[in-house]
Amino acid sequence: MKLRESNLDKLGTRVFDVLIIGGGINGAVSAAALSAQGAKVALIDKGDFAGFTSQESSNLVWGGIKYLETYEFLLVRKLCLSRNRLLRAYPSSVREIRFFVTLAAKFRKPRLLIWLGAWLYWLFGNCFTRVPRLLSKRDIHSDEGIVRTDESQGGLEYSDAYLVDNDARFVFNFVRSAINCGAIVSNYVESRGAVRGADGLWECDAHDHEDGRQLKIR
Repeated sequence: MKLRESNLDKLGTRVFDVLIIGGGINGAVSAAALSAQGAKVALIDKGDFAGFTSQESSNLVWGGIKYLETYEFLLVRKLCLSRNRLLRAYPSSVREIRFFVTLAAKFRKPRLLIWLGAWLYWLFGNCFTRVPRLLSKRDIHSDEGIVRTDESQGGLEYSDAYLVDNDARFVFNFVRSAINCGAIVSNYVESRGAVRGADGLWECDAHDHEDGRQLKIR
C-alpha cells in the first residue's frame, strides 16, 4: 500500500511526457515501450490491470485463420507475422499449439479446400510453425480413437500459438517492465476527463476509487 500511495503522490505532483489510460495489453505494452525509451510515463486504470477485455481472452495468439474465408489476406499476413514475433520474443510464455480438426461429411467446404487454406495460412506465416497435415478418417481413428468418424469426411491439423500462463499475468509482465524503467503506475484510478492549459500541458482529472482521492495528472 505504501508503494501505491507513493505512486499516487507522484501522479499528482510530477509532469509526465505521456499519460496512458487503460492497463490492458495495449496500454501495458505502450507503457513498457515508451518508458524503455526514456519517456516519463504515467499509467492508470479504473479497475485492475488486465481486468477487462485482456482478462477474458481465449489465451490464443493466432494469425487470423478465419479471415481467409473472407479473403482478407493482408490482415492474415500481418497477424501471422505478429504471432511469429511473439513466439520468438517470448519463448517461455508463447508457444505453438496444434489444432486437430474433423469435418462433417456435409460440411459446406470440401476437406481438400480446407487443407489448402491451412497451407496458405502456413505460407502467410513464413512457414514458421509445423506443416499442416491432411487427415483421412483412418488417420483420425488411429491418432484419436475416441473421435467418431462415421459421419466425417476426414480432417486436418494446423498450428497457431497460445499463452502458457494466463493472459492477465502476461499483461502484468509489461506493467512490471514499465515500472522497472521508471513509469508511475496505479490501478483503480479513473480518468474523469482532461483539458489543455494555457501552458500547453494537458491536465487530467482523476479519481482514486480506493480512498476517494482526487488527482490532477499533468
